Amino acid sequence: MKCNPWIFPGLAVLIAGGWIGYQKNTASGLQRDITILTERIHQVQASGENQLKSSKAEGKARQEKEKKIDWKDLAPKIGQMRNGTIPDMRAIMRIQRMLLEMSAEELAAQLDEIAKLDLDEADRRQIESMILGVLAEKDPKLALDRCADQLGEDNHGKSWQLAHAFGKWAGKEPAAAAAWFDQLIKQGKFDSKSLDGKSRSRLNFEGALVNALLQSDPRAASARVAGLPDDQRQDFFQQGFAFGGIKPGTEAAYAQLVRANLPADKAAGTLASTAGRLAYREGYEQIDGFIAKTGATQEEKKAIVSEVMENKLNRNGGAEIIRNQDTLEKARAWAATQSPDSVDQATGKILAESTRRGADYDKASALVLQYQESSGKDDVLVAFLKNDTVQYGNNDKAKALIDKIKDPALQEEVRNLPQFKK
Repeated sequence: MKCNPWIFPGLAVLIAGGWIGYQKNTASGLQRDITILTERIHQVQASGENQLKSSKAEGKARQEKEKKIDWKDLAPKIGQMRNGTIPDMRAIMRIQRMLLEMSAEELAAQLDEIAKLDLDEADRRQIESMILGVLAEKDPKLALDRCADQLGEDNHGKSWQLAHAFGKWAGKEPAAAAAWFDQLIKQGKFDSKSLDGKSRSRLNFEGALVNALLQSDPRAASARVAGLPDDQRQDFFQQGFAFGGIKPGTEAAYAQLVRANLPADKAAGTLASTAGRLAYREGYEQIDGFIAKTGATQEEKKAIVSEVMENKLNRNGGAEIIRNQDTLEKARAWAATQSPDSVDQATGKILAESTRRGADYDKASALVLQYQESSGKDDVLVAFLKNDTVQYGNNDKAKALIDKIKDPALQEEVRNLPQFKK
């Protein structure tokens, strides 16, 4: 079986090293971090593929010599990543290469060995994640069986990893995977242990299964989503499809599924989030393709334009938007082809957000006034001032900008916003 050489070794390192930070974020922050994480994983792909080619050329003699992994020695080196210290990358990459060359049975044996060692628990989990990731690529069902007692736990990194394995299995044997999953649900394996009654682990697995079913049986996919409680459907789309995105060729079926199960405004936001994740790793041409394939409405296009522009422009920090205005102009030119009436509104929002991400407030507001003057409309300035971000540390400056709004009604509306009543 051909193994994807990059996704889970790189993914295990990223999740284990950064997931603690994700748990402290808001839902919107988590969504943004997931898309950034996905982008970074895609960046690992090229180096991972080259690494596999290189490893095949080294010869069987060296492979046999390196067959035995000293996990006890490696554990502290891996643990360095959690402390922000650059580890011995040569040792890490050598182990990664060795894992890629092992069979599924050999990988399972490595998990058995790890379980017997006296290791720091955090180091143990990180090593198990590296091994499990490769095993999930080679034999996803075996990976699931090995972690049967952990399937319903809301351990975020492990849950996504196992959900990925489940999705790979479901892509090959959807009926068997669905039956297996439903049986575990009946057994209470995915019952929620949280106060809000939601099992995030189950949503991850449901997302993996529905993503696979959209390719083979869209009607069955729709039935699964319809079976979820109403208050969990938006979480399902935001979380279940967040990591990895939808599969090529299923865009139309996905959009239909979203619209059938969410109110119009929530559906627009969900499609925008999906397009926004594409913005981290794809060009505008691919986003145009997503919009065309989903048959996005005008309201959906408006939401997509806002999300895509924000993700494209704020990814490198707010100050970069001010320094490199050509990138902003390119984004505005693209947005005008999809939703011309929302370009200035999206621009005002992005420039407001940029001040929270390191942009100089005076330079950002000057750019806002420049766009207001060139357009002859207040949209960009109103959007800038309506964003809560602009008041923090700059409330007096923001209040002064209200007088620049030319439309008296809009000026009064903004002046009466709670943030300007303080």
